[in-house]
Amino acid sequence: MSEGWRRSWIRRGEGVAGGKAFYDTNVLIAFLFKEQDRFEESREILAKHMSRASSIIALHEIYYYALKLGVVDKFLAIKSRLGELVKTEGVTEDICYAASELRMKYKLPEIDSLILSTAISLHYPIFYTYDADFMKINGKRINNTLIKHLG
Repeated sequence: MSEGWRRSWIRRGEGVAGGKAFYDTNVLIAFLFKEQDRFEESREILAKHMSRASSIIALHEIYYYALKLGVVDKFLAIKSRLGELVKTEGVTEDICYAASELRMKYKLPEIDSLILSTAISLHYPIFYTYDADFMKINGKRINNTLIKHLG
Protein backbone atom coordinates (compact mmCIF):
# COMPACT_ATOMS: atom_id res chain seq x y z
CA MET A 1 0.00 0.00 0.00
CA SER A 2 1.16 3.48 -0.70
CA GLU A 3 2.65 5.87 1.84
CA GLY A 4 -0.23 8.27 1.14
CA TRP A 5 -2.80 5.63 2.05
CA ARG A 6 -0.97 4.87 5.28
CA ARG A 7 -0.91 8.53 6.21
CA SER A 8 -4.59 8.95 5.44
CA TRP A 9 -5.81 6.17 7.72
CA ILE A 10 -3.56 7.39 10.52
CA ARG A 11 -4.75 10.98 10.17
CA ARG A 12 -8.44 10.17 9.86
CA GLY A 13 -8.37 7.32 12.34
CA GLU A 14 -10.15 5.06 9.89
CA GLY A 15 -9.11 1.46 9.72
CA VAL A 16 -10.23 -0.82 6.96
CA ALA A 17 -11.98 -3.42 9.12
CA GLY A 18 -13.43 -1.20 11.85
CA GLY A 19 -13.71 -1.96 15.52
CA LYS A 20 -11.59 -1.09 18.52
CA ALA A 21 -8.15 -2.37 19.45
CA PHE A 22 -5.53 -1.67 22.09
CA TYR A 23 -1.83 -1.91 21.27
CA ASP A 24 1.15 -2.75 23.43
CA THR A 25 4.10 -0.39 23.15
CA ASN A 26 6.18 -2.80 21.07
CA VAL A 27 3.60 -2.75 18.26
CA LEU A 28 3.80 1.04 18.12
CA ILE A 29 7.61 0.95 18.21
CA ALA A 30 7.66 -1.57 15.35
CA PHE A 31 5.51 0.74 13.26
CA LEU A 32 6.88 4.15 14.21
CA PHE A 33 10.53 3.12 14.01
CA LYS A 34 9.92 0.91 10.96
CA GLU A 35 11.49 -2.19 12.50
CA GLN A 36 12.48 -4.33 9.56
CA ASP A 37 11.05 -7.65 10.77
CA ARG A 38 7.84 -6.27 12.31
CA PHE A 39 6.91 -3.12 10.39
CA GLU A 40 4.56 -4.65 7.80
CA GLU A 41 2.68 -6.76 10.33
CA SER A 42 2.32 -3.85 12.76
CA ARG A 43 1.10 -1.59 9.94
CA GLU A 44 -1.50 -4.15 8.90
CA ILE A 45 -2.93 -4.66 12.38
CA LEU A 46 -3.00 -0.93 13.04
CA ALA A 47 -4.82 -0.37 9.75
CA LYS A 48 -7.47 -2.95 10.66
CA HIS A 49 -9.16 -0.89 13.33
CA MET A 50 -10.96 2.43 13.31
CA SER A 51 -10.49 3.06 17.01
CA ARG A 52 -6.89 2.51 18.15
CA ALA A 53 -5.53 3.09 21.64
CA SER A 54 -2.56 2.49 23.87
CA SER A 55 -1.55 3.28 27.43
CA ILE A 56 0.09 6.53 28.49
CA ILE A 57 2.86 4.20 29.66
CA ALA A 58 3.69 3.64 25.97
CA LEU A 59 4.97 7.21 25.77
CA HIS A 60 7.45 6.45 28.53
CA GLU A 61 8.50 3.18 26.90
CA ILE A 62 8.89 4.67 23.43
CA TYR A 63 10.99 7.53 24.76
CA TYR A 64 13.13 5.09 26.76
CA TYR A 65 13.61 3.02 23.57
CA ALA A 66 14.74 6.16 21.72
CA LEU A 67 17.15 7.10 24.54
CA LYS A 68 18.59 3.60 24.64
CA LEU A 69 19.20 3.57 20.89
CA GLY A 70 20.42 7.17 20.79
CA VAL A 71 17.63 8.28 18.46
CA VAL A 72 15.91 10.95 20.55
CA ASP A 73 15.74 13.23 17.50
CA LYS A 74 13.77 10.54 15.70
CA PHE A 75 11.46 10.23 18.73
CA LEU A 76 10.82 13.97 18.69
CA ALA A 77 10.07 13.79 14.97
CA ILE A 78 7.50 11.00 15.36
CA LYS A 79 5.99 12.06 18.70
CA SER A 80 3.24 14.09 17.06
CA ARG A 81 2.34 11.13 14.83
CA LEU A 82 1.72 9.01 17.91
CA GLY A 83 -1.31 11.14 18.79
CA GLU A 84 -2.62 10.72 15.25
CA LEU A 85 -2.05 6.98 15.39
CA VAL A 86 -3.59 6.05 18.74
CA LYS A 87 -5.66 7.51 21.52
CA THR A 88 -3.62 7.58 24.70
CA GLU A 89 -5.49 6.13 27.67
CA GLY A 90 -4.50 7.06 31.21
CA VAL A 91 -4.06 4.83 34.23
CA THR A 92 -6.60 5.18 37.03
CA GLU A 93 -6.74 3.85 40.55
CA ASP A 94 -9.10 1.04 39.48
CA ILE A 95 -6.78 0.11 36.61
CA CYS A 96 -3.90 -0.11 39.11
CA TYR A 97 -5.87 -2.48 41.35
CA ALA A 98 -6.89 -4.64 38.40
CA ALA A 99 -3.26 -4.66 37.19
CA SER A 100 -2.10 -6.01 40.53
CA GLU A 101 -4.59 -8.88 40.21
CA LEU A 102 -3.45 -9.62 36.63
CA ARG A 103 0.18 -9.48 37.72
CA MET A 104 -0.46 -11.97 40.50
CA LYS A 105 -2.66 -14.35 38.49
CA TYR A 106 -0.68 -14.45 35.24
CA LYS A 107 2.83 -13.66 36.57
CA LEU A 108 3.14 -10.60 34.33
CA PRO A 109 5.75 -7.89 34.84
CA GLU A 110 4.45 -4.71 36.48
CA ILE A 111 4.40 -2.48 33.40
CA ASP A 112 2.85 -5.20 31.23
CA SER A 113 0.07 -5.78 33.75
CA LEU A 114 -0.69 -2.03 33.85
CA ILE A 115 -0.91 -1.81 30.07
CA LEU A 116 -3.08 -4.91 29.72
CA SER A 117 -5.27 -3.85 32.63
CA THR A 118 -5.93 -0.55 30.87
CA ALA A 119 -7.15 -2.37 27.77
CA ILE A 120 -9.35 -4.72 29.79
CA SER A 121 -10.75 -2.06 32.12
CA LEU A 122 -11.69 0.20 29.20
CA HIS A 123 -13.37 -2.68 27.34
CA TYR A 124 -11.15 -2.91 24.30
CA PRO A 125 -12.07 -6.19 22.57
CA ILE A 126 -8.52 -7.01 21.40
CA PHE A 127 -5.03 -6.39 22.75
CA TYR A 128 -2.08 -6.79 20.36
CA THR A 129 1.49 -7.39 21.52
CA TYR A 130 4.87 -8.78 20.49
CA ASP A 131 5.95 -9.18 24.13
CA ALA A 132 6.97 -12.74 25.02
CA ASP A 133 5.54 -12.25 28.53
CA PHE A 134 2.08 -12.51 26.97
CA MET A 135 2.71 -15.74 25.07
CA LYS A 136 1.35 -17.83 27.94
CA ILE A 137 -2.02 -16.07 27.68
CA ASN A 138 -2.12 -15.71 23.89
CA GLY A 139 -5.64 -16.39 22.62
CA LYS A 140 -7.14 -16.03 26.10
CA ARG A 141 -10.08 -13.72 26.74
CA ILE A 142 -9.98 -11.77 29.96
CA ASN A 143 -13.24 -9.92 30.58
CA ASN A 144 -13.97 -9.95 26.84
CA THR A 145 -10.51 -8.68 25.83
CA LEU A 146 -8.71 -11.12 23.53
CA ILE A 147 -4.94 -11.23 24.00
CA LYS A 148 -3.25 -11.59 20.61
CA HIS A 149 0.49 -12.29 20.61
CA LEU A 150 2.07 -11.45 17.26
CA GLY A 151 5.14 -12.77 15.55
